[in-house]
Amino acid sequence: MYSMTEGICLNIITILEDMLMMCGIFCVPINKNKREILCGVVLFCGWCLGDLWFGRNSFMMLSVRLCAMPVIILLWSRGTVVRRLVVHICSIMYLHMPYLCISVVCSGLLEKPMSVLKEDIDYRIFRGILTCAILGLLSSRLRKIPRYCEIIGNLSAKYFVIGCVCSLAASVVQHYIEDVSEIVYGEVDQIIFITGCMVIVSAMFYGLGAGVVVLDLLRKKYQTESRLKDEYLEITREYVHVVRDNAKETRKVRHDLQAHISSLKYYMEHRAYQKAEQYLSDLQEHTIQAVRSVVTVNHEIVDAMLLEAQFKGETYQITWEIEGILPTGLAIADYDLCTIFSNLLSNSIEACARFPVGRRYIHLEIRQWENHLVIELSNPITERIVLEQLGSVTSKRDVRNHGYGIANVREAVERNHGELFFENQEGIFTARIIFQL
Repeated sequence: MYSMTEGICLNIITILEDMLMMCGIFCVPINKNKREILCGVVLFCGWCLGDLWFGRNSFMMLSVRLCAMPVIILLWSRGTVVRRLVVHICSIMYLHMPYLCISVVCSGLLEKPMSVLKEDIDYRIFRGILTCAILGLLSSRLRKIPRYCEIIGNLSAKYFVIGCVCSLAASVVQHYIEDVSEIVYGEVDQIIFITGCMVIVSAMFYGLGAGVVVLDLLRKKYQTESRLKDEYLEITREYVHVVRDNAKETRKVRHDLQAHISSLKYYMEHRAYQKAEQYLSDLQEHTIQAVRSVVTVNHEIVDAMLLEAQFKGETYQITWEIEGILPTGLAIADYDLCTIFSNLLSNSIEACARFPVGRRYIHLEIRQWENHLVIELSNPITERIVLEQLGSVTSKRDVRNHGYGIANVREAVERNHGELFFENQEGIFTARIIFQL
């Protein structure tokens, strides 16, 4: 029979372990709503009082614990209910791994089977405190990995279901080997050896769950990169086609230039100034239609991105303001520059489409400041943007295939040791990138 203090300690440790797994390792946001946190505290206190009144191991309290714990976790965390429930189950399943490792070590040091240790309340409290310390240390280390929180926070619930299945298989193996080893082998040394092998087998199952997720993410990343490279290649081909057509039309204009000069000279000699003015106007309009204006920023790939963006923007009659050029010999991969400019320009065009004609504009400024390269892209916006959520949420309906643009831009910028900033002032959204030259 547990004492009141021991029962409360076990309850606190149980909740803390799951919260550390969910909000620490799996990066589920912590709820900041004081009312919901207070409701969770009240439910937890009721849970503890029920243990004291009816007994911790009674069937009623086992049922209450099974229902109360997920509700408390949901009250203390944020996100979709389904995802939090799946992560909660996955967290409980993956807690068996540190339990198992600690039990094997303690079983060897104390020379007692794990089944005996599990019945010891002092050991369970010690194991819980040690597990919390390990999870806290591991969480702090993992969160220092670049983009770890962003990647884990954007994982679909199906990945955690895969983790649950793999951890369930590991648990089945654990319990089977524990039962068989204690029946067949009587010596503690033999049991420890068997359980050591069990740890290795279980770790393989747990690792399988994580490995499946990593491989699937790498597969999606490869597909995305392949698709983007195909798009960039098509854009580059279109750019080359436009440049070639411009060169062809320019040669035609140059070929007919002498005839145009003669015609203008004839009108001027006969004082037909209105006809000369109309002729010049027609010639100018024909030249504009025949020879497309190509903006250059001293980089062929980025020039192609800008030309493609201008093609898309023609439908919305967007006004473009482009200032500055990129330095020669810029040590940034063409693929990263494509990722940065294509995503930012695409977002700007979509934002401008929400405004009436006349208020649609995109301002791109490229400048060097001391030993830094600064790239700024500005456009008007209609809605308020939560800057902290850029790259993690999307306003598009197709959430599965969108929401990654800003995240890809941030990754490309960080890969080249740059910094990405966002500003939202007086209805103008600005994306600013700073690279060190």
